[in-house]
Amino acid sequence: MPAAAMSPRPSEAGRPVLRHLRRAAGLDRNPLCRTADRARSRLLVGAVLLAVLSVAAALVTAQVLLHDMRADARRTAPHRHQVTATTLAAAVDTRDRPLDAAAARATWTLAGATRTGTVTVPSGTPQGTQVPIWVDDAGAAAEPVPPDSQLAVSAASYGLMALAAAGTVSTAVFVLRRGVLDHRAADAWEDDWTAVEPLWSGRTDRPGTGGER
Repeated sequence: MPAAAMSPRPSEAGRPVLRHLRRAAGLDRNPLCRTADRARSRLLVGAVLLAVLSVAAALVTAQVLLHDMRADARRTAPHRHQVTATTLAAAVDTRDRPLDAAAARATWTLAGATRTGTVTVPSGTPQGTQVPIWVDDAGAAAEPVPPDSQLAVSAASYGLMALAAAGTVSTAVFVLRRGVLDHRAADAWEDDWTAVEPLWSGRTDRPGTGGER
C-alpha cells in the first residue's frame, strides 16, 4: 500500500471538533445525524466553553484578591514595628499556635513605654530569652504584614477553590444532562426499531405492495 494512503490527511485530527461545532450550530447536513446527536454536540461545546470561562474567572478572582491583599498590606505596613521582647517565663505549648510554636509572657519597650503580654515564640524557649516580635502603633503585640509570596499563594488558593467549585458544578450538570440525552436517544432508537424491524425482517409487507410478497 502506498505511504500516502496509510498516512491520515492533515485535517483529520481537527474534524471531530469541526463536526461538533457544525452540529451545535445546526449546520450539519448529514441525514444520519439525529436530534440527540445535535443536542450532545451542543452540550459538549457548551461544556468546553464553560471550562474556559471557569479558568478565566478563577484567574480574574485570584488577581482581584491579590490586588486587594497587597493594598491592605501597604496600608498596614506603616503601623507595624519590630521590637525585641524578653520572655518572663518559659514557653508553654498551646493548641492554638502553629507547629513548633508556643506562647510565653514577655515584656518589651516601644517609644519609651514598657509593655507586657503574651507573644508567640519557638517551642522550648526558656525564660529570659530575647525574641523579635511585631507590635502596632499602640505597642500591643500584632501579626506582621505577610510577605508578597504568601499573599500570592493565598490568592492562588482562593482562585483554585473557585475553579474547583465551578468544575464540580459543571461536571455534575454535564453528567446529568448527558444521561437525559442518552435516555432519550435510547427511547428514540427503540421506537424507530419497532417501526422498521417488521419490514427489515420480512414479518410484514412493505408499504405500497398491496399485501403481495
